[in-house]
Amino acid sequence: MPPAEPTGGKRRALLGVALAGGVALLVLPVAFSDGRKLLEVVSSVRLEWLTAAVVLTVLSYLAMSRSYQGIACAAGADLPFRQWVRITLVSNTANYLVTTAGLSGFAVRMYLLSQKGVRAGQAVLISLVQTFLTNLTLLVFILLGFATLVARHYLPEGTLVGVSAVLVAAADGIHRILRRVSPRWTPGRLKLWRFQHNLNEGFDFLLSRKDRIVAPTVWITLDWVLTIGILWAAFWAVDHPVAPGIVIVGFAVGICISLASLVPGGLGIMESSMTAVFVSLGVPLEPAVVAVLIFRLAYYVLPLCVSLFVFHGLMGQVAKAAGAAAWSGAQGFDSPAPRR
Repeated sequence: MPPAEPTGGKRRALLGVALAGGVALLVLPVAFSDGRKLLEVVSSVRLEWLTAAVVLTVLSYLAMSRSYQGIACAAGADLPFRQWVRITLVSNTANYLVTTAGLSGFAVRMYLLSQKGVRAGQAVLISLVQTFLTNLTLLVFILLGFATLVARHYLPEGTLVGVSAVLVAAADGIHRILRRVSPRWTPGRLKLWRFQHNLNEGFDFLLSRKDRIVAPTVWITLDWVLTIGILWAAFWAVDHPVAPGIVIVGFAVGICISLASLVPGGLGIMESSMTAVFVSLGVPLEPAVVAVLIFRLAYYVLPLCVSLFVFHGLMGQVAKAAGAAAWSGAQGFDSPAPRR
């Protein structure tokens, strides 16, 4: 029998504990920094590179929206680009408010697409395929980042083998940990099997349209390039340029760990893990801390503020819907994918 859905008070209490832990981790790198050096870095931040980070954020969200639109067209759901910008912005920023390892964005897209008359099966297909292509592309970037560091002798040659083994075991390991720490936030094995079944059906559905998936894949790749570019620009903003391989590795580690965390938006988890990776690869602590915080502000806080300001009523509705879906085990996974 599945666990009962917790009351609103219990949800708020658990969220408060998670946020407190995230804030503590956010403060940790700052606490270990030299206060004088940190202020010097902050005071010397270059405005032109801050502007570049904001522009790259806008372009990243637009590229992400275009990838969704392309996949949706291949799945038979044709919506205007303006609607996809709205759906992409709201669903992604909902992930920053509700911690569900990405499931809140899934639930929000289901909700918003249903409002536009898109069938549940089509909505599942669009989200699953986009998520698969996004994660596959990120995996490629991770391996390329580590390969670059190995080639430049930042890391020993056996690192790539070790990283590959870790990536293979990561999904099952994260699931086991979440089942022990917070079973209500983790989809059960049966739901994961249904999810895999829907994913297989989605692949079968799109194999007959593979020529129409090339463009969305290009847009997804561009989205990752632009997102990593935000962090790269942040290091330029603090006047401490970093090699692309180091930026990719630090970015990938921070993003992956934050997705698996129980803190909304990976607050504190992402900053601490990114900073730790950069420092371990030879970046001074103070520039690393400020650069990572600039990335947080540009890619997370700014879009969230836009969503809350422009779509404040809708954000309230979808945050509640996403939270309920996450606590009940991501019911969207059970929606059947469309057949040919």
